[in-house]
Amino acid sequence: MKIEDISPARVRDFVEVSHRLRLRGLTTGGGGGISIVVPESDIVMIKGWQIATEDVTEEKISLVDLDGRQLNNVKPCLETPLHLEVIKARPGTGAVIHAHPSYATAFGNIKSSLSDDLLKNYNMLRKAVFTRYAAPGSLELAKDVGSPFKEEDVMCVFMEDHGVTVTGKDIYDAYYRMDMLEGYAKSFLLTMIFKHLPLAHPARG
Repeated sequence: MKIEDISPARVRDFVEVSHRLRLRGLTTGGGGGISIVVPESDIVMIKGWQIATEDVTEEKISLVDLDGRQLNNVKPCLETPLHLEVIKARPGTGAVIHAHPSYATAFGNIKSSLSDDLLKNYNMLRKAVFTRYAAPGSLELAKDVGSPFKEEDVMCVFMEDHGVTVTGKDIYDAYYRMDMLEGYAKSFLLTMIFKHLPLAHPARG
């Protein structure tokens, strides 16, 4: 199997969204990555080993099967087990994004201590699942993140000190979900901060 055997439009989407993740500040350096399920197959396109998202090109996309076997000459990224566990847990998944957006990562580290009342206006955040810390690239992490996606109403999974993972019916569905998630987390956290700051008094003339 070669990348040339995949639809050119699907390959372009993979590269485009990889670059958008960095441009939108949703990840940094070599962290995070995306995967796309090739329709009507058990083949998954995934970012290559130690490739920064902004540097992804067609030549840096790895192909694996659902058991993680490498199908082309590009070594898959460290978090390949995580992507595959999520895909297997959620039937109909077309794409997975794991990224390290700053506000969503910070939110994930405190979510377990937040009440539903505090999050009543942030439905997407309220329904998010929080998982314990596990070593990057480990099977333990992959299973901890994949398992919650067996529930249909789970939209995203936060990992302690390790960003967030979302799914989508296609790569753009997953990307917009990640982008909205970061926006909601930013609004929530800034609101919490500003609520505890004293209001400035207008200057008296």
